[in-house]
Amino acid sequence: MKKKIGLLLVAALLISVPNCTNADGATKVEINGKQVVYTKEAGAPFVDDTGRTQVPFRQTMETYGCTVSWDGTEQMAIAQKDGITVEVPIGQPYIYRNGTKVENDTAALIQDGRTYLPIRVVLESFGAKVQWNGDTNTVVVTSGGQTTGNGDIQVHFLDVGQGDAALINDGEFEILIDAGVSAEGTKVVQYLSDYVDGDLDVVVASHEDADHIGGLPAVFDAYTIEEVVDNGRTSSTKTYQTYHNKVQAEGADYAADTAAQNITLPSGATLEFLPITDVYDNANDNSVVTMLTYGDVEVLFTGDLSSDVADANSSLFSDVDVLKAGHHGSRTSVSSQFLQTTKPEYVVISAGLDNSYGHPHKEALSAYLDTGADVYGTFRSGDIVMTTDGQQISFDTTEKLTLSDVGAKSNGTTPVQKPVTQPEQPSKPVAETTVTYVGNKNSKIFHRASCSSVSRMKDSNKVSLNSRDAAISQGYRPCENCQP
Repeated sequence: MKKKIGLLLVAALLISVPNCTNADGATKVEINGKQVVYTKEAGAPFVDDTGRTQVPFRQTMETYGCTVSWDGTEQMAIAQKDGITVEVPIGQPYIYRNGTKVENDTAALIQDGRTYLPIRVVLESFGAKVQWNGDTNTVVVTSGGQTTGNGDIQVHFLDVGQGDAALINDGEFEILIDAGVSAEGTKVVQYLSDYVDGDLDVVVASHEDADHIGGLPAVFDAYTIEEVVDNGRTSSTKTYQTYHNKVQAEGADYAADTAAQNITLPSGATLEFLPITDVYDNANDNSVVTMLTYGDVEVLFTGDLSSDVADANSSLFSDVDVLKAGHHGSRTSVSSQFLQTTKPEYVVISAGLDNSYGHPHKEALSAYLDTGADVYGTFRSGDIVMTTDGQQISFDTTEKLTLSDVGAKSNGTTPVQKPVTQPEQPSKPVAETTVTYVGNKNSKIFHRASCSSVSRMKDSNKVSLNSRDAAISQGYRPCENCQP
């Protein structure tokens, strides 16, 4: 997709007297289906000069269910709920979510002795979905995890052998984290074709090792990439140089993880870049670490980070639901302190069958199993798909690992693996004269037949639709590129 939904960009800070609407066009706020009736003492919502809705601090956040406080020394409003603390400094174009800075394009302010907050960035930090109803001048807020039409998002843990690759799929917005070794690039591209219509929004390269970035050049060749985030480190290896050259040629927005802004997805989910300083000699310890939060569900990706560095940065970690196991289940990637902090309910290990490293190591697999977590492995289940609505979690595999899976030995078991084949020849676009629209049955997005996305679809994923109304009635959403 061309439009970068929800990427928070730094803008010039302008604080001035608000452009309050008149009584007939007053800005309203609805939280979980009920309109907030603001008291005279609290003040009233308004749209500021940057076009952002400002709302009375205390009444809005208490209505959402937060505990609120005020730090007069720092001139900072503070709201807390469900283990999340959001700090909002007055007059600054950013807020803090659990200590991590989140940039914004406007600022909280004090007007007529009352404190006002920019509602979208604050409530999205709590996992809420924030929408604007222009017909009624209403900001509509829905708590994450409720059945509100936010829909499901998926995390795909790709089976790329002894390597890492994960796809976060949120409708028309996709984030790819790593792509395995170079030989797996073809498989990753083919896998993405079932889910990515148009451009690939974000690529995160966790660190410069070949089993993480080797497959990315093939992805750059196949897709236009909107945003690239890596750890900012360089390497003299041929694999890194190829990756680096592709990033330069792509012309995508680029940021090192320590400067990257957290990403808000269309569903209201957020991908947070944990601020672990990349100063270590070992490339693994400079891995980009990210946390995906959707409603009440949190998924942690740690790349190949060692337990020593994780423990040294323990204040950045908290309870998670799903842990993408670090370093393919290596003994160096897990400690009792880390597991006591994160308390994962599910663990996914990405490793290759009969790999020469003996991953997953007995010490790591035993530690994960001892927590009571369900542990899955790509070397047993193949590609693993996690689906969540922000509250419930499901996996498309029931093949849980046991201690007999140490070392990912074949043991006479054939894993569910998709073969790596040569790229398919692009399909010819369906003629406009015979089919008006073409839907992708996996992504549930429909296109004009002439859309470039259609040529990248597998024939098995194409659905012919004879009208726009028919597409909508069957649950398809219009492509944002060709706008059918």
